[in-house]
Amino acid sequence: MFSYSALSEYMIIALPYAEIGDEVKMFKKDFFRRYGAYSGQNSCAHIRLMSFFQSEEREERLLEATQDVLTHINSFEVFLNGFSFDGTSRNVYLEVLNKQSLIGVYDSLRLRLFKELVSLAFLNKKYEPMLTIGQRLTPLQFLEAIRDYEHVPYTNNFRISRLHVLKRKAPFTTWEHLTALPFAKSQKEMLGLYE
Repeated sequence: MFSYSALSEYMIIALPYAEIGDEVKMFKKDFFRRYGAYSGQNSCAHIRLMSFFQSEEREERLLEATQDVLTHINSFEVFLNGFSFDGTSRNVYLEVLNKQSLIGVYDSLRLRLFKELVSLAFLNKKYEPMLTIGQRLTPLQFLEAIRDYEHVPYTNNFRISRLHVLKRKAPFTTWEHLTALPFAKSQKEMLGLYE
């Protein structure tokens, strides 16, 4: 059995272009100004694929298995379109239009990491790609956010060509960037052209 101190939490994310990150930062500042403090207000713009606890002894296996999956996936565009709202968890996020591309990456990672690391965390089939603006808002914050943002237009897109692995150790307060793992490159991408 692993000791509590030997476990780390890992998170695999996709980062948008810096321009989108700056726009999300502005949305988060506006949320804070309008509604006060909320969960996720200081996080950078990202799409979370998965997070899980794992023994640090297995970190190398985790990274190798993740990279092995990504070497078989070409980079792809992600299209964002408008604000969406999840009433169950009171989250506000930017809608991902082409969810299936990210769901495919998630499923490939989930199955490979379960095979490699045998963690129950990888049994969860449900995954909804989103770029979160605010999470676990209070009921009043959530209602005000819907009122203020449900008709605000937003569209943008970015290419995902790598995933980032973050890590945090007990007491699980601060994430550190562990590494970035690239996707496979098509011949066009190697020449600097995109499909």
